Amino acid sequence: MSLNGTTTKKVNPLPGGFGARVEFDTRTPPDLSEAQAIAQAFHAHQVLIFEGADLTLAQLAAFVRAFGTQDDGSGRLASDSNEYAGIRVVENVEKGKFGPRSNSELDWHSDRFFDPVVAGLLNSVVVPKEGGDTSFCDLYRALEELPVALRQAIEGRRIKQDVVFDAQGKPGMRPGGVKLDDVMSSPGVETDMVQFHRFTRKPFLFLGNRLNAYVPDLPLEESEALLDALFAHVDQPQFHYRHHWAAHELILYDNRCCMHRREAFDENAERKLYASVVDRSDIL
Repeated sequence: MSLNGTTTKKVNPLPGGFGARVEFDTRTPPDLSEAQAIAQAFHAHQVLIFEGADLTLAQLAAFVRAFGTQDDGSGRLASDSNEYAGIRVVENVEKGKFGPRSNSELDWHSDRFFDPVVAGLLNSVVVPKEGGDTSFCDLYRALEELPVALRQAIEGRRIKQDVVFDAQGKPGMRPGGVKLDDVMSSPGVETDMVQFHRFTRKPFLFLGNRLNAYVPDLPLEESEALLDALFAHVDQPQFHYRHHWAAHELILYDNRCCMHRREAFDENAERKLYASVVDRSDIL
């Protein structure tokens, strides 16, 4: 597959088709036809990898805006400028500026799982020689290969994602990753466990985030057992693509039909990536 019919802008699928490497110079934002071609590859492969992405914050912001709107930029921002409000930093290099070291293993999750953004972007700056990989999980295939008993158990079910609400009633993540004693009555946002992609129309399994999740209308023990079984299912390696970073790579991933996690790395190694999201889009 090529972008715009040229031989210099190709889409090279990874084995199995989950993920693809795209030959495109991300330093210049795609025009409309190029963005549409990238979107076509995005819907076919879910995870797109661009090499040679030694980007300024302005270039990264322009690439994001070629596909849609950014979010409000909450979290550890990469810059104080409002122009780059949607770009965050994920790192353990500049410890004094960006807060505590961040090198622990993360669980499977979707970005802003209580109100999922369309797509996520990660742009590598400094990467460790070993570890610190980012893994992605194919939730189309995870649903397709869900055991019959589990598929029946989630039929018509919803999952409540843990949130806190601000004074204006806007939901947000609970600070500090605190485990709650009572997930049945705690605040939350409910979403369908089986959803259909807006563009591909294919069904996928949506789990969002495990911590403090609850399946409404089930006894707590049954909810916990069901969620444990579902997360154990998606944790099987046949559903995964694990990306070992090189410096100056950009990954664009579908945040609805994929989950992702960061793998652990040595506490003495350094890792710095910029992160952003496409909040809403007419093509992704």
